[in-house]
This record gives sequence, structure tokens and C-alpha cells, in this order.
Amino acid sequence: MKNALFILIILFVSTSFAQQNQTILKSDIEIGDGYMLTTFLKVDQANDQIIFSSPKNADARLFGGFKARLGRMLGKSPKKGILLTIDSKQTGDSLKGTIKLPVFGKLKFKGQYKNGILTGEMIKNDTVHIGNIKGIQSQEESIDYSCLFPKIIEITENNIYSKSVLQTDTWKKYQKQLKKMLNNVQDDIELFIGFNTLSPKPPFSHYDLLLLETKEEDNSTENPEKREATVIYEKKNESTGYLKIKNFSTSKKELSDILPRVVNENPEYLIIDLQDNSGGGVEAAFEFAKYITGSSIEIGYFVTNKLQYADFDIELFNELPIAEPQTTNEFIETLKNGKGAKLMFTNSGTPVYNGNIFILTNGNTASTCEPIVYVLKESKRATIIGEKTAGAMLSATYFDISGKYKLVLPIADFYTHDGVRLDRTGVTPNIETTSENALDKALSLINNQE
Repeated sequence: MKNALFILIILFVSTSFAQQNQTILKSDIEIGDGYMLTTFLKVDQANDQIIFSSPKNADARLFGGFKARLGRMLGKSPKKGILLTIDSKQTGDSLKGTIKLPVFGKLKFKGQYKNGILTGEMIKNDTVHIGNIKGIQSQEESIDYSCLFPKIIEITENNIYSKSVLQTDTWKKYQKQLKKMLNNVQDDIELFIGFNTLSPKPPFSHYDLLLLETKEEDNSTENPEKREATVIYEKKNESTGYLKIKNFSTSKKELSDILPRVVNENPEYLIIDLQDNSGGGVEAAFEFAKYITGSSIEIGYFVTNKLQYADFDIELFNELPIAEPQTTNEFIETLKNGKGAKLMFTNSGTPVYNGNIFILTNGNTASTCEPIVYVLKESKRATIIGEKTAGAMLSATYFDISGKYKLVLPIADFYTHDGVRLDRTGVTPNIETTSENALDKALSLINNQE
């Protein structure tokens, strides 16, 4: 009995010692545009093989033990609940292998590991730079996020477009779930996933968490990063053009280059694919509009918590100032400082595409896309094909919580020019079909018209 007890003590001490001496790298993952995620990578090394892995059991912390076990059984959760894994071979100080990261999936990884410091880059399709990683040996193994909760609630209460939405049972339940999540998660990856998958969702859209590290501008022209195109144009046949717009955030320059070509070619039919386009800002949306419509458009009314209103009130809303902002920042400042605005678009004489338009939508077609889809549908300028849009249309901006942690929240409600509130409603297409079949349906309709 004494021998057995002695062995157990030795095993316990050995395990504790091994855990204390486990190499942990506090690691920053930069994924472009200032987005920075911090995690803690455990290092497992055998011969020339090195595996770096983020904290295990993340799925249990996020969704509870039962859901985590079920998710693993069904293959929907990663092994051991580890969200990030770098599996690499080491030659000297150099590393080559793969990295698995939520949202991005499996990417190629190349870098270095020397003197307890990890550096490397993530690459998609051999050429597209996704981001960088830097890890330094650390005694830390997690981050305490509980202090963020009171700050998030304070910012929300002070800036939300209408405080009435915070009196709902849905919001009160969400608030409890948010506090629990912030007490459980250990790194930025878990935090980001947890915040954006909380159930129930708040009773409004555009409530998100950003992790943005302010960095000095790098004007270096060496090793320019190749990024994926956000606008793609091609001919499906002699009479049909296909225009894919992935977002209205970073696409203004590409739209200004490609849309004049579309206008010049003037195909009889134009399919505009807005599936999975989560929206963006005024700049790209107006750039798109000026090549699609030759007339002025009343987009709708944005109203803030400085205006006392219960629902759509045409007389009250028509007292709001008309806005035709040049930039999104300009428009956000207008909303922050006033009761709201009536957003207009006026074409300045730019030649427009005059052919037949088909717009493809799905449940991820959101935000800025939705007034565009609504106006083009109601004006019969386009035929909408696919799934109902996301129903995520409010005007939002971000506020500092602490350091790199920013809270995105809606500061203005939105109604179309004829009184439809799109948030949590969405736009129903003229022809409903699955996202996968939308393009084929559009091409079929075109073929039958020719």
C-alpha cells in the first residue's frame, strides 16, 4: 500500500513538474487591417516535428461540456477542443507546415522557431498572404476578460439607437450569457467566437466585437502582400456578364475600375452576385450606385436616440436633414451628433448600365446590401433571385472598450423611404431558390428569354 502511495506521489510530482516546464508562447496573430488575436500556444516537439496548439477544451468553455462532447462526436468540433494548431517540420530554425484556424480553415504556414520565439506567416493557395504570427515564451496561459463586461454594458446603454430595446427579455437573457462567456474564455480566439455566436442573439443586429491593434503606418514597398480580389467580373456568354461583389468595405477602387468596363461592354444581361456580402460603407455603395442608376434615389431614414419616435413617422422623419455624405466617417459623425438623417443618392451624370439586372442574394447578404436590394427590387430595376437577405440593417460604429478591444453597436435605426424596417426582416427575393441554385436559376431565365 505504501509503495502504491509512493508511486502516485511520484507520478503527481512528475506531472506537475512537466506541466510547469511546458513551453508556452504568448502569441499574436495579425490577420490584416489591424486585426490582432492573442493566444497561448503550447509547444510539443519530437525530433524534427513541432506542433503548436492553443488551449484545449475551448469548445467546452464556449458551449458547455455536453455540447462540446456532442460536437466532437459529430465531427463539428476540433479534436480536444483545440481551435488553433500549427503542425510543422523544422529544418534548422525554419518551419514549414500547415495551420488550422477558425474561419480561415487549413492554410500553409512557414516561419522560424528560435530561442523561444516563433515567427511566421499564413498563406492561402500558395500566393495569398493571410496574416502573421509572433509568439514569445511566457509564464501566462490565459487572459482575464471579466473586466470587459461592465464597460460593454455602459457603452451599450449610452449609445444604442433606442434604449427601449434594452428593456426586452431577450436582451436581459443575452446579458447574462455575455457575462458568463467573458468569465470562461481564455484567449482572443475563444473571445471572438464566443461573442459572435452567443445564444440568444441580442434583439438587434450590428453588435460585434473587434480586436484592432493600432499600428504605425508602414510605407515600405518591399514584399507587398497579395490579397484576394473583392470584385470579379467575367462573361458567362456573349450576352451575359457576371459581377461578384464580396463586400462594400474595401471594394470602391475595384468597382471604379471594373464598372466602367461593364458599362462600355453593355451586355444585354448582368448578374450581380451579392451572396455572402456582409455590407460595408457609403463609399463603395455609392460607387456601385452611380453606374447602375441614372436617377436620384431616396435610400431611407436613419434615426438616433436623440429623436423621440415609436415607429415610422413620415412627417417627423421628413424633418431630418438630407445627407449625401462623401465618406462613411462623415455620415457616422452626422448620426452621432444629431437626431438622424435622410440618406440620398444623386447621380452626377456618370454613364450607367442600361441592360437587364439579376441580383443574387442569400441569408448572408446583409447591411449595406439590403437597401440596395430593396430599392432595385421595388423600382423594378432588377430581379432578385435566391434567399431572403440577412435582416441586418442598422447604422453602426465602434467604441473603445479597453486597449485593442472595440465594441461595434448600432447608433441609428433604419427605415426605407416607404417605411419598411429591414432589421430582423430582410428583403424577400422575387424568385426564391437556394443559394447554391441561384446562379443557375438566373442563367436559365436568361436562356429562356433569348
